[in-house]
Amino acid sequence: MELFTGTIEAFRTFVEGTSPGRSWGEGPHRAWPKGGGRNIVLKEDMGLELGAPEKESLSCLLWTENLSSVADGAITLVGPDFPESAGKSLPFGKVVLVGVEGFTEDNAYDRHRKMDLVRYSLDLRGFMIRAVSQYMKEWCRVSTEALREGFSARVLGSALIGLFREEPFVKAVEVIFFTSSTSDVVRLREITAPAEKIISAMNKMAEEMDFDCERCDYQAVCDDASQLKSMRDSLMKKAQETGNG
Repeated sequence: MELFTGTIEAFRTFVEGTSPGRSWGEGPHRAWPKGGGRNIVLKEDMGLELGAPEKESLSCLLWTENLSSVADGAITLVGPDFPESAGKSLPFGKVVLVGVEGFTEDNAYDRHRKMDLVRYSLDLRGFMIRAVSQYMKEWCRVSTEALREGFSARVLGSALIGLFREEPFVKAVEVIFFTSSTSDVVRLREITAPAEKIISAMNKMAEEMDFDCERCDYQAVCDDASQLKSMRDSLMKKAQETGNG
């Protein structure tokens, strides 16, 4: 099942046209210590802010069954790394590309939701995340101590990749970060806008169980993506079988 092919292609073209970034394979030189579920970074302890409300922010998850389009284990950073930016507040873009298998109209939404929630499982000492999924935004803080100890884009990317790999249907993961400029993150939002509409349509169908296409704001999206129609039909059938339709 493919929903994001065009967005992934447009994203690749954009990344290739930006200033050269730095890339690493997964796995930092040492495992980053866990925060024990107490990952709150207060303003007075903050060494770096990423994607704050007054800054541009984007967090996007794109999956595909075309594994060749995902550079498995790669972490790329366009812009300054975290330890180089102490004391600053930067725009933040994060795109996670996931190679998957076995996605169908019956399970695609549930699996997408599982992957979208992965970031909340991050437990890294000195790192705090607040995300607003419906707006594809992510606001992070890194403590001064964590920066001093070497917390970096590679550490964060490796932790994310490790969590995604815990899902049996995930076969490849790639993470790309942008801290370069406001204009780059704004352009990322434009490129990923079609994917955002598809995700919003999936959420509406699955969470609201609303199948009235004539009055739906996402009718045009479903008309363009035939697989969304199949997903709608599957959800409608389930709703009828359980008496919720």
